[in-house]
Formats: sequence, C-alpha cells, structure tokens
Amino acid sequence: MTKSNVFFQLLMRDLLIFRRDYWSKLIDTVVVFANNVLIFSYFMSGAGIGQNYGPFLLIGAIGSFGLIEVVGKIALFLSDMEGDQAITQVLIMPIRSEMVFIYMVVFWGISSVLLSVLLFPLGKVLLWTRFDLAQISYVRLVPMFLTGSLFFGAFALWLSSVIPSMSNLNTLWLRYIVPLWMFGAYFFSWQDAYNLNPLVGYVLLINPIVYVMEGMRAAGLGQEGFLPYWLCLVALWGFIVACTAHGIARLKRRLDCI
Repeated sequence: MTKSNVFFQLLMRDLLIFRRDYWSKLIDTVVVFANNVLIFSYFMSGAGIGQNYGPFLLIGAIGSFGLIEVVGKIALFLSDMEGDQAITQVLIMPIRSEMVFIYMVVFWGISSVLLSVLLFPLGKVLLWTRFDLAQISYVRLVPMFLTGSLFFGAFALWLSSVIPSMSNLNTLWLRYIVPLWMFGAYFFSWQDAYNLNPLVGYVLLINPIVYVMEGMRAAGLGQEGFLPYWLCLVALWGFIVACTAHGIARLKRRLDCI
C-alpha cells in the first residue's frame, strides 16, 4: 500500500464517520447562522444599522464558522491524546508522521466546507432582496472559501499543539478564539478600523481572521471598501503553511514521533 493510498483511505474513513453526524451538526450551524443574520439584518436596523449590514454580516458569518468549529476539533483531539490515543495507531501506519497531521488539516478543512457551503442559499432566503447574488464573483469566492476553510484546519492543528490539556479549553476560548473573532473584522471592516486609527488598522493585520473576512467580502460583495483580494489569499496561505509546519513540529515532540 502506497503512502498516498494510506492518506486517502484515512481521509475517506473520517469522512464516512463525519457523515453519521452531519445533519445534526448542520442543524446546529444553521441555528447559529440564522440567529446572527436575522438579528443583525432586521432587529438591529432599528438601532441605526443600515440594510447593507445584513449582507456584510452574512458573508462574514459564513466565512467565520470554521473558527467556531475549531474548538470542537481541538477538544476531540486533546481528548484522544489524553485518553485512548488512537492517533498513535495512525502514526505507526506506513506513512510519514507529517502526512498524518496534514491529512488531519485537510479533513478538518473539508468538514468546515461541508457544514458551511449550504449557508449561501440559506442566506439568500433569509435576506432575499437585501442579498444580491449578482454581486458575487464566484471565480474569487470559491478559492477564498476553500482557502479559509483549510486555514481553520491548520489553525486547529496549531492550537492543538499549543493547548496543554482538556482542562485548558476555557483558556482556548478566552485567550485565542474570542480576541481573534472580536478583532477579526467580523463586525466591522478593516477600513473602519484604519479610519478609526491607522495604527489600529496595521496592528489588526497580524490577525489571520481579518484576511478571511476581508477576502470573503471582497469576493462576495465587491472589492470596494475591503483589503485587496489577492493580498488576503496570499496572506492566508502563508498562515496555513506557518501553522501547519509549527503545529507538526510541536506535535511530533509531544507524541514522540520519529
């Protein structure tokens, strides 16, 4: 059995397992998504938020769901490393340990895509005339959507190598997820932050979530008012490589991989 066969068999195995809980996870995703879109698009309009904020938040919500899924992925992985250690059985298979961790990144990225891709037509139903599908550049949206999902897979791998144990999951939320999300251009554009204070805008550029949000909106709502699309795409691939490489190095030491 070749190494590529092992890689794809592991991927197919996890996708089959994922299929069992897919509809339950999709319902959870839809509930959170619908609440976000409906509240900020309709209820908050009375607070002075314009109708254009609905599509703005919708695209951001779709792009950010991989960040929410990160916590569940890390929890399962940490639980396995502290408990059954099924990962060690995979690591002794005829495949390089680096490829095992890369397959995890790819699987986590694919699972994020499968859970959030249906949110596009759902968003159109929820916003109807407020969300113009003609604005979307699908040639740009598809690569950005896939890249963002893969980034969240790589980010989950890196965080798994950084978080010491299951007891530190609260730290994961408070120290990593919440700050990245709140300052990741989810509720505002990068241009808004720059207009507030140029220094703040430049500091926010170290946050990878900014590139997910800005890239998705540049592809889904038009380039005007957002960071350049190609800058976001290139920056995210840089973060993917960095998170994957550093995460693999740390996990190899942690799991005593040869």
